[in-house]
Amino acid sequence: MKSVIITIIVLLPLVCWSQAADQSFHIASNQYIHEKTPEAKATLESALQRYPDDRKLKELRAKIKDDEKKEQQKKDEQKKQDQKNKEDQKKKDQEKKDQEKKDQQNKDQKDQQKKEQEKKEQEQKDQGKKDDKKEEKKDQNKNEESKDEQKKKEDKTPSEVASKLQEMKISPDKAKMILEAMKNQEVQYLQQNKRKASKPKDRGKPDW
Repeated sequence: MKSVIITIIVLLPLVCWSQAADQSFHIASNQYIHEKTPEAKATLESALQRYPDDRKLKELRAKIKDDEKKEQQKKDEQKKQDQKNKEDQKKKDQEKKDQEKKDQQNKDQKDQQKKEQEKKEQEQKDQGKKDDKKEEKKDQNKNEESKDEQKKKEDKTPSEVASKLQEMKISPDKAKMILEAMKNQEVQYLQQNKRKASKPKDRGKPDW
């Protein structure tokens, strides 16, 4: 009987110790499952101070540390990826700006060339108009000179005719009558030729 009592006295603290450690383990596990990692770590540290040799508590703490390490690595990788994406986007934006700047420079250059071409064409048109005006003025001057010469000739003709008529001893009225008669004869001659040409040919006679 005494041995049984002694056994119970010895094992009772161990059973109580095991139950207390299991309870702390379950509390910490539930906290960790519900993503209350800081509370779970605090529960484990407190339990391990009382039960430093408990295997479950040690394993749970190791798992939490391992998961935290993996989570930190994941965050670091995500941070690096975000930084890389940011740099790539910055590079793309810079390339886009450079391309837009280059396109604008090309556009400005084309516009400048177009303006210069239009200016050159306008200058050529203006020069052509000036040349046309010069030619027109030159022709006008020639016409005026020819008119002046014609007028001079006309002015000279009556005096020359009058002098020739005096040499031939013919009066102007008589000369006019002679010219009228010659003109009438010419008209009659042309009319006769017209009538002859309008008569039908005799088919029985040769053309000659």
